[in-house]
Amino acid sequence: MAGQQNDARFSRVFKTSIIIGLSELCERVAYYGIVSNMALFTTSHCFPRPYNQPSMFIYIFTGFAYVLTMVGGWLADAVISRFWTILGSLAVYFVGTMFLVVSSFYCGESPPEVHLSVPLYITGLCLVAVGTGGSKSNLGLYGAKQFPEHSENLDQQLNTFFHWYYWCINVGAAISVLGVAYLQEIHPLGGYVVICAAVLLSGLVFIVGKCGWYEPDEGQEQVLSIVRGIVSASRRASRPVHRAPGGCLERWLDRANESRAREEVDDVKQLFSLLWIFLCFILYFTLNSQSQRLRLPTFGGTEGTDGVFLNVFNEATILLTIPIMHWLVYPWMARVGRELTSLERIGIGMILSVASMIAAALVEVYRREQVLNGNFFIQQISNHKIHAADMTVFVQVPQFLLSGMSEVMTLITGQYFVYTQAPMRAKGTVMGLLLLMWGLGNYFSLGLSALFNAISYKMTGKQWFPLELNDGRAEWFFLFLAIFMLLNAVFFLFLAQRYKYKTYRSYRLLADVNVNAGTPNVIT
Repeated sequence: MAGQQNDARFSRVFKTSIIIGLSELCERVAYYGIVSNMALFTTSHCFPRPYNQPSMFIYIFTGFAYVLTMVGGWLADAVISRFWTILGSLAVYFVGTMFLVVSSFYCGESPPEVHLSVPLYITGLCLVAVGTGGSKSNLGLYGAKQFPEHSENLDQQLNTFFHWYYWCINVGAAISVLGVAYLQEIHPLGGYVVICAAVLLSGLVFIVGKCGWYEPDEGQEQVLSIVRGIVSASRRASRPVHRAPGGCLERWLDRANESRAREEVDDVKQLFSLLWIFLCFILYFTLNSQSQRLRLPTFGGTEGTDGVFLNVFNEATILLTIPIMHWLVYPWMARVGRELTSLERIGIGMILSVASMIAAALVEVYRREQVLNGNFFIQQISNHKIHAADMTVFVQVPQFLLSGMSEVMTLITGQYFVYTQAPMRAKGTVMGLLLLMWGLGNYFSLGLSALFNAISYKMTGKQWFPLELNDGRAEWFFLFLAIFMLLNAVFFLFLAQRYKYKTYRSYRLLADVNVNAGTPNVIT
């Protein structure tokens, strides 16, 4: 009887995992379809001159979408259930893509209706960003919540789920790059219709799982009580208190124990611990957004699509690396007695991103030498003509291999880490906080490149990282980022050694795990 119940439970969890993965896959087809050709659309004849800065436009949109993930996570934690947050976000997302379809229609008119196309496009992007904020921070968490928390191999099940969930994300990205982006090149309106349909399909697939497969939502989670715990501690900051062994922050928060439940105070302490970890992700995401700014020749297809299709190398690397790491590398390390902790995996991923940036610097040196030696041809990128080095695009494969391996070890593990280490009452908010670092990384990328150009101009009278890379020294910018990322990784590994892993079940902190000693300190 028990065996039949376990089989039925496994079947339900397996089905819901597939549904969540397919829903996220469809949503990512739409998202990356919008981002992939945003540069081409914003530099087209439909846009006025002030908008002809495609890289900045992409960074601002991506940053805005990921900044809103924290709002989406908070809505699911404190206002409405996670299911309705996801469904409502996908509905807003769908309306946003409809605006993009109408904008593309007016853009295709002869003459184009610029006064209608541009406002509709901007409005559509804003709605898409809002929809992304609600779905991105909650869909993976909702899928992970379907696993019974008292399962004896829960950690392994969650690890497997997040690996294949991220695999679905990159399948969606690959479909978008190979299919939707190409369709938008030859038929812009048709491309946006496909994007709109993908969002609709994502919502319909997600609703299917409600038909008896999803675990019921636990209702509103009181994340605001954590904030009240911080306020309570602040109000009592002037009172004497017994010195706690954990340091000044713990002593300050222990003042809240006078009026708040101990679990709430522990949640506040855990949030501060996670915040230090998350701050190290800002520079990682900054490198992630900068790693593809090279001009290489086309290798087939419509003119101007080389930068889009080049991303396929990154997606292919991730799709191949995920099963290799999950089925071969991680199990082998466990068998030899050197199983990596979550933070150790993330730290290694950050080191790989440093290697990826160094590879990008070497490619840029070689590329510019080819141009300076006359080994180039004129290439059309949207409305612009550039001198593109006459060299194979495959010289960037090592860079994308390293970048893909880095994503697998850093981002997949990061989502698993959030789910297992975030306080039960604030998982959506904490996941949104992690993704917020992605948005800040995009904005920091803009500011960092401007700062680098200002410094180089003051030193040499030239910008080393201009829009026209042939006139600059972009390799120094990549090395500049690599050095900063290396320092960031060292600081992250320092934090990882001091971090105490938690074990949460049923809204309670059960154990404070000492990884080095291998023994839990049980919280009663």
